[in-house]
Amino acid sequence: MDIGLYWSTAVLEHKLERRHARGSTEEVWNLRRLPKGLGDNPAGDRLFVASRRRWVGYFRLAPEILYIPTDPACPYALIFDAKSWTPIDTKVPCKPFRGWTYNVPDEITKPAT
Repeated sequence: MDIGLYWSTAVLEHKLERRHARGSTEEVWNLRRLPKGLGDNPAGDRLFVASRRRWVGYFRLAPEILYIPTDPACPYALIFDAKSWTPIDTKVPCKPFRGWTYNVPDEITKPAT
């Protein structure tokens, strides 16, 4: 499954800085609800990121999620390794949005393996 998020430049830079951290480079993104179909793709799930009004790359998601019942606003967290960042050289535009989307354009998801 491919899902997309829109991040500010600051959030994206923070996540990308973690690629060079000592120790664990795992990061999380908290969600109110889980995307349907998460974990169904045998090739693995990807978290596509848009920033600066265009799609810029993706992270590979871990096969597990975190569940935090004490956080009723966002009890789920997707896990990804910051080192899995794969930049996309594209000009595919993306208007800023909140939350996440299933509507990641085919022209950026199909070439990736």
